[in-house]
Amino acid sequence: MIRRLHAVALAAAFVVLAAGAALAAPERMAIYMTVAGPLELVRDGATSSILLGGKVIHQSQGASLTAQSYMSVGDPSDGYDALLLRHGVGDAECPITFDLVTVGADKASLVTPNINKCSRLVSINVDGDKLMLVTEKQNGRTEVIEYNDAKRRGGGKKP
Repeated sequence: MIRRLHAVALAAAFVVLAAGAALAAPERMAIYMTVAGPLELVRDGATSSILLGGKVIHQSQGASLTAQSYMSVGDPSDGYDALLLRHGVGDAECPITFDLVTVGADKASLVTPNINKCSRLVSINVDGDKLMLVTEKQNGRTEVIEYNDAKRRGGGKKP
């Protein structure tokens, strides 16, 4: 009888330890099938990472990354995919920041941190091969930020 109680207690302890280990594992928050392969948003405790084809291309420690918008830009044969990420929760000086991750069929990627320059994001537009972010500055003026894919094409990171 005592052996049976020890066995049950040991089994229960194993289940609790296994559940604790599962809770500590990284959590996949989103996955997008891009022209460059799977683009994943993963959280592991206070660290958020963006993986392209299983390799980290962008990481934030202590400030979570949240996928806000995903879009394909340009012609499928030579265009690119873009993922807009909200970076943390900001502060009074800079209430919202967004990072932009772009990837192409050539497997090159580029991360543009704080693309909105602390302005409020009003809209995102795709016009052919152009990606335009319309923002509103703290003084109320709007600004159009046009993403230029030349940097990614000319030497972005390759996984």
